[in-house]
Amino acid sequence: MTVVGMSNLILDYYFFDNRITINGGGTVSNILANLSSMGMDTKIFGYYGSDILGKEAKRMIEEAGVDTSLLEMKDYKTKSFFIDSQGNKSSCPYCNNKGKNYKLRKNIEYHLKKDDIVLIQDYVFLEKISNKLCLDFGYFGNLIYMNKDEIENFIFHEFYIVSIKDKVLSFILRKLNLTFDQFKKKMNIYFLIITKGKKGATIVFANNVYDYEVIPLKEKETNGCGDIFFATFISEIIKKEKITKIDIDEIFELAQKNVVTVLNNIGARNHIVKNEIIKKNEKCICEDFSVIV
Repeated sequence: MTVVGMSNLILDYYFFDNRITINGGGTVSNILANLSSMGMDTKIFGYYGSDILGKEAKRMIEEAGVDTSLLEMKDYKTKSFFIDSQGNKSSCPYCNNKGKNYKLRKNIEYHLKKDDIVLIQDYVFLEKISNKLCLDFGYFGNLIYMNKDEIENFIFHEFYIVSIKDKVLSFILRKLNLTFDQFKKKMNIYFLIITKGKKGATIVFANNVYDYEVIPLKEKETNGCGDIFFATFISEIIKKEKITKIDIDEIFELAQKNVVTVLNNIGARNHIVKNEIIKKNEKCICEDFSVIV
């Protein structure tokens, strides 16, 4: 069994401690990297750019232990994010250019084995995927442009494990004119995680609702906390559901412990693959750079 993530590769830049570092980025890629570090087999299905950013992103996800044999190189500029103490930006601080997301690669179903689990982010077309699905639903995405029927067809699709931000769920409930109890009765999700940031999380499993608060933690930088949190639940549920009773409290405690690991680092994957320091070349860093060895 392999967890196969649908995503194009992204590169993250971090501006901390008077230096610029890089590492691979993107929610699906980060979750796969974490799952790999937890001993799971992982693959990524998508595109990577033909520029230096795309090639670096591919190398870094390979170093994290993710199989890249289902990646295809395309001639486009790799999407990047620029992260500092003020937050996450998609436009370069030097030239102010903003990269665009390239279209997702299609026909993943032809590359899947029967027991593979597919990891997706936000909205993708699911009609041809018969494998178990894990969904990270952190943004409104295309929901804003979808009508009620389209949202229902997506959100009430059969899912294995779903992580959804409370604000996104609230938007869906308003759009569909449903209460949370009505939503629970209609949903077709084996394991649902509703994340609330520093306010904690709510978990729905086997018709039971579990509410958790989080312990206030010291942090260097928060990027990647949600990715390792979700990855912990995916890993533990897959490992334990067939051999023992799933202990929600135990998994939540482990997920919190793993989040601390990320909070003590700069970047989403620095705990797995170390950030690399770069220096500017004559061109802007979103076009070209060199790694300081």
